[in-house]
Amino acid sequence: MKKNEYINVRVNEKVKEEAENVFKDLGLKMSDAINIFLNQVCVEKGLPFEVKLPKFDESYKALEKAIAYNAFGGGKPSKYALNILKLYAKEEIDYETALFALEREKYHDK
Repeated sequence: MKKNEYINVRVNEKVKEEAENVFKDLGLKMSDAINIFLNQVCVEKGLPFEVKLPKFDESYKALEKAIAYNAFGGGKPSKYALNILKLYAKEEIDYETALFALEREKYHDK
């Protein structure tokens, strides 16, 4: 297929440089990568990847609220508990580990 159309896009300089480095490692030029993306949009009839808010914000807020009401009797979680919540929200620990650590704090402080 003949390529005779142009796209002009303004992007953040650092993002552009980082993307160019990734594409270079893949043996692609920026225009190749953009063409691949646009072709995938046509094939998928939409974006070729899921677009959503970061899980951190949603998970953290939901778990913090649940723990505040359930484990702390409606009070605010301690700094330790907040750190555990952050690890869970970033998916660095699973749910069971987070609960275990929070339960452990209860007995440790007494």
